[in-house]
Parts: sequence; C-alpha cells; structure tokens
Amino acid sequence: MADPYELLKQTLAQFKFPATQQEIVEYAFQYGADPDTRRALHSLPLATYDNLSEVLRSVRLRTADEEGLSASDKVAHSRSKHSRQVAEHLRDLG
Repeated sequence: MADPYELLKQTLAQFKFPATQQEIVEYAFQYGADPDTRRALHSLPLATYDNLSEVLRSVRLRTADEEGLSASDKVAHSRSKHSRQVAEHLRDLG
C-alpha cells in the first residue's frame, strides 16, 4: 500500500501555489487523484496555501487507528470547533 503523503506529493508535484483549498481540490480532481487523497484535500481548512509543505502540515491522512485515537476520540475531535481552523503557524498575521 502506497504512503498517503507520497501520493499527495505526487498529485500536487506540478501544482502552482499559492492556492485556495478549493483550487487544490479542483486540481486533484482534474489530475485524477484517488478518492482518499481527494477526500483528505477536501477536508483541509479553508485558507490560502503558499506551498506544498503547508498543505502537508494541514492535511489529515492518517486513520484513527494509525493516530492512536479511539473511534469516540476521533468523533469528538471532528465535532470540535478547533478541528476546522488553520494551525497558528499557517495563519497570515500580516
């Protein structure tokens, strides 16, 4: 099974940044990315990403089992208002 981060890197290798979450999702669809990659990109916080590194830091590609979370912990996290925000180090404070 291929590493999901490698698949994401391959999908966005030729993509021109900066781009919004929606532009990244549309590109991945046109590129023919697999459903898991498209789903992960669709779950990115709404923001403008300056490069691939920012996308990789923000995207969630691990399952609850791989993250060491129980199913109930994952549900609680997904319902948290904080789970849909851009990480502080990604915010444009200018």
